Parts: sequence; C-alpha cells; structure tokens
Amino acid sequence: AALAGFYKIAPEHIVVAHDELDFLPGVAKMKQGGSSAGHNGLKDISARIGPNYWRLRIGIGHPRSLALNQEVADFVLHRPSREHQAAIEHTIDKALDVVPLLVQGDLTRAMQRLHSA
Repeated sequence: AALAGFYKIAPEHIVVAHDELDFLPGVAKMKQGGSSAGHNGLKDISARIGPNYWRLRIGIGHPRSLALNQEVADFVLHRPSREHQAAIEHTIDKALDVVPLLVQGDLTRAMQRLHSA
C-alpha cells in the first residue's frame, strides 16, 4: 500500500498472486476485485488499498476436495504432497509465462492464455 501510494499506482493496476483453496492444484485463474473469501492476506490488502486489484489465484486444493482429514488452517500451513507440489509449481510456471502480458497491460490476453493453458 505504501509503494502504491508513493508511486500513485491505482489498485486496478496491481496484481496479487495468492493461494486458492477453491481450485485444485494445477489450476490458476485471474479476476479483478471480489471478496477475501476468508483469506487473511486478501483481507489485509483490501483493507489497505480497496478490493479492486487483480488476483492471480493459484489452486492448492481444499482438504475436503482432496479427501484429507485435516483442518483448513493446518492444511495451508503445511507442505503439500509431492504430487500437489509438482502441480502447483507447474501452475506457477504457467502464470509466469503471462507476466509479460500483464506488464504490457494486456490483461484480457493474459487471462485467456492462463485460463486455457
């Protein structure tokens, strides 16, 4: 928030990458704005700059969707399995491939490429 304020960067020109429980490992999507959906990091960011920033949501899965008997807080604070880690890393690589489009401001093409990858 301090950097955005100093450089006068509007929230709609900010991209925040974060873990997403609602997506399985290996899935990534972008969207602008929205609620924090209980994500403490997003709550903090939204409180400081408002909710209108872009979100690069990288799937980590949910313990229930992955058939794990684990509380959500415990799940997100521990390392994923090797299989899920590999899927997450592959997803991060796909997301890095669209960074040049994000920097150019071509968010539509970045989303299309990321969502169809």
